[in-house]
Amino acid sequence: MALLQKAKLASRALFDSRYRYLYRQRAQTDRRARAARAEEVARALPQVAVPSTPQGDELADSGIVFLQDLISADAVAEMRKWFTDAPAQDPHRPALGTFEAPDQVPAQTHVAYIDAAHVASAPHGLELANHPSVIAAVTQFLGAKPTISYMTAWWSMPRGGAAEGPENYHRDWDDYRFVKLFLYLTDVDENSGPHAFVRGSHESDRLMERRRFTDAEVEAAFPAENRMTITGPAGSNFLETTFGVHRGIPPVSNRRLIFQVLYTLSPHISGPLQPVMRLDPERREGVDPYTNRIYYRFD
Repeated sequence: MALLQKAKLASRALFDSRYRYLYRQRAQTDRRARAARAEEVARALPQVAVPSTPQGDELADSGIVFLQDLISADAVAEMRKWFTDAPAQDPHRPALGTFEAPDQVPAQTHVAYIDAAHVASAPHGLELANHPSVIAAVTQFLGAKPTISYMTAWWSMPRGGAAEGPENYHRDWDDYRFVKLFLYLTDVDENSGPHAFVRGSHESDRLMERRRFTDAEVEAAFPAENRMTITGPAGSNFLETTFGVHRGIPPVSNRRLIFQVLYTLSPHISGPLQPVMRLDPERREGVDPYTNRIYYRFD
């Protein structure tokens, strides 16, 4: 690692407690020790009744659960329109600056991430992130009141060539325990870059290194019946702990648009340091101020 990059990371850790927490939890690679620490962190959070739901049970057992009736087709269309011609960036190539996605995405960009403020203002995003079925399953999985640490959306582009970054199999290390909501905003078939997940891998000690894995390594480590490729029409959605082994398969011929929400025990570095907008009183029903404090003010 270059000295300048090390200095930047040290500076962030000095002034931003989220980085110190992230580095501590990433350093713990023993799965059982991570689970024990997750319980300790959860007990220190604001107390909340932890529900028991079939969705939460499935999420804990498999690492993934598919949800029904979260969002209407009209709402999906409105969100897709909101994220079309939206300002976006390529995190792997910051020199490219900001461009409109998907039609002005540079030729070398595989994944175009939508501007954070634009995501936070998306129609139906707040309601979806706080849907009672989602919050119940997430709360059960975390064992505590969740924090919405990060909301994002991105276009995956058909570029050909080798997979890049998270298009390769990997685990995420966002917290001692965490879960993500995925919503397909375009139809996703085998040519559209479907999400891939290894069911049950969140409870496996195989491939625990913090790196990318080859397809061959994953095939050797996990049985075929556990390796999922998730296709479906726009509006398809699921909760997944991406501590399990997963990837976004590179699209072959069709662009893919996804909306995602990260739920954690503690704030994550990807989210804003300060709320990005004030939530009007008429939108506050069913929206917990603690869970939503990263993005919204309630004054």
